[in-house]
Amino acid sequence: MSKHPLRPQPAWAHATGVLALSASAPALQLSVRDQLVERLHRYCWAFDERRPDLLEDCFTTDAVWSGFVMGETDVGPHVGRDAVMHYLTEFWKHQRDQRRHVITNVIVEHLDEESATCFAYLLLMGSKKAQTQFECAGFYRADYRREPDGWRITRLTAGFDSPYWKQPVEEMEPWVRNLFGITRHEPPTADA
Repeated sequence: MSKHPLRPQPAWAHATGVLALSASAPALQLSVRDQLVERLHRYCWAFDERRPDLLEDCFTTDAVWSGFVMGETDVGPHVGRDAVMHYLTEFWKHQRDQRRHVITNVIVEHLDEESATCFAYLLLMGSKKAQTQFECAGFYRADYRREPDGWRITRLTAGFDSPYWKQPVEEMEPWVRNLFGITRHEPPTADA
């Protein structure tokens, strides 16, 4: 039996064949709300199982991904599906744990024939060294556009209630800031 330094290996369920995610939802008669929630869930599954083919399918070609950490730090924006995909998948080389994005409390804030907006809570879990821990909490704002073959995310905004990195931003080397996509940081004041 081989000895694995990472337990579990990231994307182990897909790699071992326990899960076989399909490129699209089964042909079900889903309400528009369920279609929007399904797309957000598929984004999470694709990221956690490291499936770039499925992750790419979640976004429009002009998609934007941006993040905000506690109102102090901006991540991105990453503009265009190619830039979004590069940013998200570049993490996988450095992310040594099995991530699980848990989406809850989804509400539809806007809906018309061509566009929609959902808000959802995010609970981010990580497993490594055969242990699972809570990484951080936050929210997603997902803006969608209806395309001929379904709803796709045109803008995904992530809000994090705590950093998903261990080191203070002020102490990060430039390459680490670039890895996380940090574009602005204002440390809290002494009286905060």
